[in-house]
Amino acid sequence: MPADDLKLHALNPSTDFYALLSLQPTASELEIRRAYRKTALKYHPDKVGANNVAAREKFELLQVVNDVLSDAALRELYDNARRAEEAKREREAAFDGRRKWMREDLERREGAAGGKRKREEEEGQDFEREIRRLAEDGRRRRMEREEMMRCEAEKEAEDERDEFVAPVETTGGDVGASAGPPDLDRSITLRFPASAASQLDRDALIMLWERFGPVQDCVLREKKLKKDGEKHRSPYVTAVLVYKSMVGAHAAVCDISQLQQTDAEIWRVFEAVGWAAGKEPECLPKPQIPVPQVRDVGMGWSGGGTTPSTAQRDSSTANGGAGMKKAPSFASFKTTPAVRSSNGASTPSPDDIMMIRLKNAERRRLEEKTKTEENAAATATADA
Repeated sequence: MPADDLKLHALNPSTDFYALLSLQPTASELEIRRAYRKTALKYHPDKVGANNVAAREKFELLQVVNDVLSDAALRELYDNARRAEEAKREREAAFDGRRKWMREDLERREGAAGGKRKREEEEGQDFEREIRRLAEDGRRRRMEREEMMRCEAEKEAEDERDEFVAPVETTGGDVGASAGPPDLDRSITLRFPASAASQLDRDALIMLWERFGPVQDCVLREKKLKKDGEKHRSPYVTAVLVYKSMVGAHAAVCDISQLQQTDAEIWRVFEAVGWAAGKEPECLPKPQIPVPQVRDVGMGWSGGGTTPSTAQRDSSTANGGAGMKKAPSFASFKTTPAVRSSNGASTPSPDDIMMIRLKNAERRRLEEKTKTEENAAATATADA
């Protein structure tokens, strides 16, 4: 075979020459020649037949292997090419392993990412469901709490009303059965912090509130109340004062606010001063609305310091002023149907009504005086 063809076979071997001869790459020339003869006999055409194409091709390849390995230069070219091919296969194998690992890692990452995404979606859905559940639970708890607070407020109001009304109806014995207003219409309620109870016992409370009128009875009871804006209940003492006259009860309810301003050290401790029935008795005369008055020639304002009713002014004018010299007439109150309580008590006496009317007139006069002074002060400030 030409040398160029052998060189081409050495540089581009189609198979491993050493493996074909069952030799190691370090075999000597003698070992190569001996192995060639032994292997060539197996594929010689005279032995296997001329028609065996594969054996003939194998025999021809063995001749090329022998020629290449027998020449030192060609063997060196083959060994270099063989080592390069082995290195290439190793690199490809390593690359294939790396690529396989990278592919598997990518698939694993994609699977993990998909699982993580799915897990995050499930967690997000669970979180939204939990938020909705908590919101619904909070709304339900809020409604229950509001309903409970409303029921407690109603119960407290009912208990407080029962506490105020029951002692008043049971005190006084047969006093309420006599002529005059019932005990409830002569009673007021108030409260003060329990911390002041050491100084305000029953006797001290009666002595203090008798400035408005004689007190018939006093009932004290301790109770915890919750004021607006406070979180916890505070101990208080609630009191029911039964006056002997409706005039005293009326004066106490009307004058307490002014006293709390002028003498705050004593009276500011009292809170929620009002009628025991929760409203002013129906039998009390209501404050009259001031009406324009006409100034007569040679006379002052009709009625003097107070504002009489229209009927009284007409009566005094018709009698030529003589009506002003007479004692006040309470005939108008006789036409008012008597308001009776459960024990048969009637309306207040005419003297009580007169005192209450005078009290209302005095209060109205003070309010007008205060308003006039405020207007004058405002005008002086504006002029300055």
